[in-house]
Amino acid sequence: MSDERPAQTHSTMLTRRSFLTTTGGAAAGLTLADMLAARQAPAQIKGTNLRLLIWSHYVPAYDVWFDKFAKEWGDKNGVKVRVDHIPHLELPARYAAEFAAGAGHDLMYFAGQILTGQYYRNLVDLSDLAEGLGKKYGGWLDAARSAAQVGGRWYAVPDFFISIPVLWRKDLFASVGMGEPKTWEDLRKAAGQLKAKGHPTGMQFSHCNDANHNWRALMYCYGVKETDPSGQNITIDSKEMREALKFAKAMYDEGMTPEVFSWDDASDNRFLASGVASWIHDAISAFHSTRVTNPKVFEQTFVVPEVAGPGGTWNVGEPNVWAIWKFSKNVPAAKEFIQGIADNQKEAMQASLGYNMPFLRGQYAKPMPYLGNDAKLGKLQDQEKITAFLGFPGPMTPPAQEVVTTFIIPDMFTRVARGGAIEDTMKWGVGEIRRIYAKHKAS
Repeated sequence: MSDERPAQTHSTMLTRRSFLTTTGGAAAGLTLADMLAARQAPAQIKGTNLRLLIWSHYVPAYDVWFDKFAKEWGDKNGVKVRVDHIPHLELPARYAAEFAAGAGHDLMYFAGQILTGQYYRNLVDLSDLAEGLGKKYGGWLDAARSAAQVGGRWYAVPDFFISIPVLWRKDLFASVGMGEPKTWEDLRKAAGQLKAKGHPTGMQFSHCNDANHNWRALMYCYGVKETDPSGQNITIDSKEMREALKFAKAMYDEGMTPEVFSWDDASDNRFLASGVASWIHDAISAFHSTRVTNPKVFEQTFVVPEVAGPGGTWNVGEPNVWAIWKFSKNVPAAKEFIQGIADNQKEAMQASLGYNMPFLRGQYAKPMPYLGNDAKLGKLQDQEKITAFLGFPGPMTPPAQEVVTTFIIPDMFTRVARGGAIEDTMKWGVGEIRRIYAKHKAS
């Protein structure tokens, strides 16, 4: 997942239609009248304003669809909707500023870094809305509660999660006598052989969202458990974590170059599209951008939902959730908008070119929007069965969320990759994590 675009608002988002001509432009031409006609919003929201803060989606086709949806929803319900899109890495600073000021957007979006646990005391309890959606659409995936609940109450409503599969070059693997990778060892072996041919791999050793989920995918596949199922007890100090660090060091030494220490979330996208990468571990935004910018490379790029390790097969998804400040000036309209977008998740997933993976179980009927009609991406239709989230196997508790935002896990892998001793790294990392959990228990 990545986004290098500057902050944009509704009035500028519609300039991206050129992208749609090459990425399934029909998604932006959806007729919303039928979608909106089924629900009648309460009369008291008519004549009001709704300010909405959301990330700049990495598939521009989705932002075009979303802005069109927001405008037509507003027109139907008599609400003047303003949509502000900003890059996802700028969102935490915006949340902090609005919290400090006690004023800002009515409806906001936690993307990548889920801060429900940090701000829940200042968020509207949305349990009635979330429970109603669960009943309507076959129930929530268990991970939805991890991202949106604190103490059993819903202080956010899950929108979708981002799947992070393996994107690999079939032609390059074939050049060293290998087929589709099945295990992390396959990926290490391929990267080691292909680096000598000018085609290394790369995973971010840096402070970005990709680093947080990529190294956790390796950890979980190695059997690492960040906490126990309750989420209260830290279990990362284990043989499995040491083995994951050892493997990552070998994979870096054999198959990567030092540039990965300065990579951001967009770097692996560019790396794949350049034709240099043998494989990357990233969202399908990289798949779609390569399709546009380097069709020859795209022809040879294929997708594996996840590869296996000694502890099984676990992909790590990035959740995205809606939340409403208690100081919002228009809570009723904000809640109605969440209901409206949730009622149109199939159209949203189609507009995102299969990027938006649903949290509601009823949305997994096959064929799924977009994925079910793409020969390469169709295998992602069962992704929810192997998806874990930050803090696994425990819930994404407030301390688990702080561990994510402080990038302790990527820093542990970085220290070892740069030559640091595994035991020294474990002592530092486990100490930092315990400090965070102890602080939250004392508060």
